[in-house]
Amino acid sequence: MSIRSKSIEFLLRTAAAMLLPLLAWSCQWDYDCDGIDSDNSSNQYINVTISVSASEDRVTRAMPNGGEYGDGIEKGNNRENEVKNVTLIFYKDNAGINTTSDETVVASVLSYVVRPMTANDWDENKNHVHKNTEPTTNNNEYYGQEVLYTTGNQKLEGTLLEKGETYKMLVVANAVVDVQPGDLIKNVREKIARDVFTGTGKGTDATYFVMASEADAEVALSNPVEETSTDKTEYIYYFDCVHIERLAARIDFSTDGGTYYDNESATDPVSGYKYILTGNRAFVLTKVTPFNLYNENEYLFKRVCTGYTSSEGSYTANSISYLGDETTVADAILNKKANNYVVDPHTTGKDNTNAFTYLSPIAADMNNAYSYSTATEQGDVAFTVCYAKENTLMPTSYLKNYATGIAFTGEYYPNGIDGTHEQRTYYHYIRHQGEKTGVNDDIYNAKQWNELAADEASTANTPMNIGIVRNNIYRISIKGEGEGTLQVVVQETKWRHVDNPTIYL
Repeated sequence: MSIRSKSIEFLLRTAAAMLLPLLAWSCQWDYDCDGIDSDNSSNQYINVTISVSASEDRVTRAMPNGGEYGDGIEKGNNRENEVKNVTLIFYKDNAGINTTSDETVVASVLSYVVRPMTANDWDENKNHVHKNTEPTTNNNEYYGQEVLYTTGNQKLEGTLLEKGETYKMLVVANAVVDVQPGDLIKNVREKIARDVFTGTGKGTDATYFVMASEADAEVALSNPVEETSTDKTEYIYYFDCVHIERLAARIDFSTDGGTYYDNESATDPVSGYKYILTGNRAFVLTKVTPFNLYNENEYLFKRVCTGYTSSEGSYTANSISYLGDETTVADAILNKKANNYVVDPHTTGKDNTNAFTYLSPIAADMNNAYSYSTATEQGDVAFTVCYAKENTLMPTSYLKNYATGIAFTGEYYPNGIDGTHEQRTYYHYIRHQGEKTGVNDDIYNAKQWNELAADEASTANTPMNIGIVRNNIYRISIKGEGEGTLQVVVQETKWRHVDNPTIYL
């Protein structure tokens, strides 16, 4: 080695010896030396908890109570609650999804497989914060029974998210979403879904339910939790629990009020659920058939509006709010009633001139493809008739054209159960909020085909009294009273669950 080379080596060694103490001292004050600054996030992780609204309580009622939560919450079964994967959409805008900006763009899109949370994952201080609008009853919090999933710890590195920044976050579960960084948020909130579950939707043939954010979520990449093991130190950003809801609704029928009747006579082999009516009359229900099951696209993210206006033959939804709650106001007769509307992609097109695609369209003779037989004993239970997409109407929309409902087919006995009988089908449009008259508030009359008016519309001064809204259970049963007209009991609850009113014969 030359004298010049030895001199250079000596100088380098001397400089290194002088700098090392300074570097060691500076590392006590700066994360850079630990590899976790904004330029090196290899030791930093994000952790997201997802909540599917649920409750152990079975809530029933005679009349939908209105508002975002109806009369309570009901837990779905494992098939309905299952979340396999989530897509997280991050952006910066203090106004959230309701921004009026034409420049707010997606900052990052992340997709993860999720798993159910276990006791080892749980820490109330860093995993789960609830919406302050979630209801309680008898001091038992509904939200204490939610079904929770977690992404686990996922590397921050490579996500396009920046340490120290605050983001809004939207979540879509069990679906592939065509969203990329740089996309405008005003376009993201217009995204639609063609299929909202896997399967036919008849009975229990539905799995892998598409779900989306129930409300705006805000997450901050600040104050990470330091977690140290024997071989490494990690810094975890735990985000508050994000609530999601199913895009589908569920329609149930309850046999409550009926008694199973099995006529073994060879000449009169009628079997079904028997309802005794006034004047020694009877009705034996043999099948239920949902009708006008909406088969169009559905918005990924729920939206509500204050009402509708008409101009030159077309309708416009007023004051749209994305991820908005259904709200109510005080009312002298109803106690409280809805004062806004849920909007689907074609609500404003249901102007009685346009036709849309419906499964099992309403007809004088209902198609058996979606029928559910009650000719065998079901027990005193509610069973699932079908799952349905969101289907909402304007006050002027004709029910016969657009409203989802259930047809009840059976044998009507005008002179007692052992007398002559005739087959009848009664039709009931499903209530979401319902309407009250002050008399028999929980009763809705189902009608025969010749009693259905072609131009019947919703009650104009009761928003959302008829319709199907995501993440609700509509439970229907028959009351064994009346004078020949079928009357229906409906209950509504957020799967939250909606029990539709009593139907009377």
